Amino acid sequence: MSDYKFSMPWAPSVNGYWRTFRNRQIISKRGREYRLAVIRLCKILGIEDELVEGKLSVNLILNPPTLRRYDVDNFSKALFDGLTSAGFWIDDEQVHKLTISKGEKVKGGRVDVTVTIID
Repeated sequence: MSDYKFSMPWAPSVNGYWRTFRNRQIISKRGREYRLAVIRLCKILGIEDELVEGKLSVNLILNPPTLRRYDVDNFSKALFDGLTSAGFWIDDEQVHKLTISKGEKVKGGRVDVTVTIID
C-alpha cells in the first residue's frame, strides 16, 4: 500500500505537549494521554505495527473543536510521536514533505491524515 488515509483525534498543541519538571522537559499528562489514544486508534484501524518504510509525504487537515485562532505548525508533534509509538512508521524523521491545512470546525476536533510513500 502506498497511501494511508485515516483520522485521528484533535492533538494537543506543542505548547501543551511539553512540561518542565525538575529542570527537564517531559511530555505532559495530556500529551501522554493523547499518545495512548493514538495507539488505541491505530490498533482499531489495523495500522498499529505497520512500520511503514521509506520517504514519506504527509498531509494533515486540522479540523478544530472550536473557532479559536491557532497556528497550524503547533499540532504535528503530538500526532507524529503517537504514530511512532504505535509503530505505524519507523520514525517521523521519514517525513520529507509535510502539508498542513486548516479545515472546518467539528465537534471534538479531528485531524485528517494522508500518508504517501514517495520513495
